[in-house]
Amino acid sequence: MKKVVSTMLVSLALFLSGCASTQESQEIMAENSEVEVTRQFTGSTMTPDPVMQQVMALSKAGVLKNVRMTRSIPAQITATGPENVLECISSEGSRWLEEPQECEYMAEETCTELGGEFNACASACRNDPEAMMCVLMCVQVCSFAE
Repeated sequence: MKKVVSTMLVSLALFLSGCASTQESQEIMAENSEVEVTRQFTGSTMTPDPVMQQVMALSKAGVLKNVRMTRSIPAQITATGPENVLECISSEGSRWLEEPQECEYMAEETCTELGGEFNACASACRNDPEAMMCVLMCVQVCSFAE
C-alpha cells in the first residue's frame, strides 16, 4: 500500500512540475515575442494570395526562415520566425508591417498575450507623416516596441 501511495505522490509531483514549466514558458513567450518558433498555417484562397505574398516578402527581408509552401489551394505554409509575426500573418485579414513593428487587425486578446500594445482606433495615416489628407477610418493595430 505504501508503494502505491508513494508512486501516486511521485506521479502527482511530476504532473505538477510539468504544469508549472508550461505556465512559465507561456509567461516567457509573452515577455519576449521575438523568440523564434516554427509554425504551420494555411494561406488564402484569394488570387493572388495575400498571406503567401506577405510570407515571401518577409522571407526576402530575412524576418522568416525555413519557409516551405505546398502548391495546393489554399497553400499550406510552414515558416520559422518571431512568434508575433507568425501569429499576425496566420490570422485571417491581418497584415504585418515590419518597419513600425506592428500588426494590423490582430485581435486584442492575442496582442496582449504576445506583449503588444493594442490600439482599437489608430489612424490609417499613422505611418505616413507627410500625408496631406487621410481617410477618417479606425485601424485596429497591435504595436510591438523594440
